[in-house]
Amino acid sequence: MKNKKSGFIQIIILIVVALLVMRYFGLTISGILDYFGLTWTEIISWLKKALDWLKELFQSVK
Repeated sequence: MKNKKSGFIQIIILIVVALLVMRYFGLTISGILDYFGLTWTEIISWLKKALDWLKELFQSVK
């Protein structure tokens, strides 16, 4: 249980640091997507695929 808590805290710290770095350099999510040539529809389709993969994973564990 302690490993799960420390992993969760590490993820939270990583997100906060990433947001602070983005603010310091004046980066936006849209700017990053434009830089890599990604569109919101591509990102949403990747998220849907990831969600479907997670659902299948949880169903296989049951």
